Amino acid sequence: MKLFFAADVHNSELAFRRFLSVPKLYDVDVLILSGDLTGKSIVPIVEREDGSYECRFRGKVLRADSGEKLEEIKAELLNRGIYPYVCTRQEVEELKNRPDMVDRLFQKLIVDRIRDWVEKLEEHIPADRLVFLTPGNDDIFEIDEPIKGSGRGLYPLGKLVELENGYAMLSFDYSNPTPWNTPREDSEKGLWKRLEKLADLVDRDWRKIICNFHVPPYGTSIDLAPKLDKNLRPVYRFGEPELVNVGSRSVRRFLEEYKPLVGLHGHIHESAGYDKVGETIVFNPGSEYTAGILKGLLLEFDEDGLRKWARLG
Repeated sequence: MKLFFAADVHNSELAFRRFLSVPKLYDVDVLILSGDLTGKSIVPIVEREDGSYECRFRGKVLRADSGEKLEEIKAELLNRGIYPYVCTRQEVEELKNRPDMVDRLFQKLIVDRIRDWVEKLEEHIPADRLVFLTPGNDDIFEIDEPIKGSGRGLYPLGKLVELENGYAMLSFDYSNPTPWNTPREDSEKGLWKRLEKLADLVDRDWRKIICNFHVPPYGTSIDLAPKLDKNLRPVYRFGEPELVNVGSRSVRRFLEEYKPLVGLHGHIHESAGYDKVGETIVFNPGSEYTAGILKGLLLEFDEDGLRKWARLG
């Protein structure tokens, strides 16, 4: 069984298109695109009085004098994980004064994009391959329904998913608390209760279980992130960012207690790599979604366990 795992694409259309090409490039049996799936911001593309369009992005003014150029700007924003929104100046002024309207617009853009991704997965991934979309802590709950609605069984949460050669997968979307108060967070105590319910689903040897858990275990090389000050700015020491472990203690306890074969994680973009927690080998592919790069892991299993693996991207 050959499995491809990627995480934290945050709405990057370019990274997603590269995910669609994985079966042709590597002939894998299982594909997992794990949270965080969605983006973090909207950029308005404003229609001007002369019929052209304009937006501001990263300190630059981007202008479009034709429909073709407008599509190029929208594509550039999407490739970097940004939601473009074409509108009038009047709409922009109204949105500035109506946070509730901004929230509804953001939700609509997010859900529409996930619906589009589901359709593309159904169309481009061969029917004989298993493919999964797993939300992460940054993702609003409204994206779950369009993923569940796919006839391809894309939604792996809350169940034990059968793979090949007797392997099965548990998936988990929540994280321990972050400074950003994201939708799918819980205390370590709350996480443990959720994880115990997952453990009850397992009906075989834990060495046949693959854990697709968005948050990595605490105290490893794959959960290191820059330390932040009270203003959420990185703390530097001797010119280098100071790193601290920010993963979940409950996830670590779970891996130590149940000893699954493999843990597949994301969440911490800077900590690509692998480590071991007890008998479980854990991975984080990392993320460079703003550059449109798809970082992934290619793992190959035989009946006796993990045979070999490689980092891609």
